[in-house]
Amino acid sequence: MRPLEEILADKILGLAQYVLSKIITPDITIDKVGELDVEKIEKMKQKYGIEGIIIDVDQTLRREMGNIPKCNQEWIESLKGKIKIIILSNGMDKKIEQYFRERGIDYIGFALKPFKQNFEKACEKMNVSPDKVLMVGDSLVADIHGGKRMGMKTAWVRGVEENEER
Repeated sequence: MRPLEEILADKILGLAQYVLSKIITPDITIDKVGELDVEKIEKMKQKYGIEGIIIDVDQTLRREMGNIPKCNQEWIESLKGKIKIIILSNGMDKKIEQYFRERGIDYIGFALKPFKQNFEKACEKMNVSPDKVLMVGDSLVADIHGGKRMGMKTAWVRGVEENEER
């Protein structure tokens, strides 16, 4: 059984997310990243001129410093060659950084989101202006607010797959 403090903290966090969701409005809300399939991205490319995608890691692609679930690995692979991709994480995980580098995907860790500096760096690395970028992440403040202040389209991910690839 979970300790009362942990349950209470989850409830408070849920309430804070609810309040923030009324103030910070993402362009798209999805339950899992896989819902943002190639077809939806193609529609966004046509409608908004999206050329690049910035993806958060923790609580977006993986849960609690675990491995990235196979379905999310496959999702990222399905996007390669169809849109420019870069990973922008507030965390620092050499194993995850190496995972992305081995797949030819740039990774910026310890990004200090929602500050603009590394959003700008990500755009420069992709050679894409911020208004042509889709920011995908779980945090309304770090990811969605950070992307919005840069003029990016945003996709708020409410959950992450729990099954991990070992």
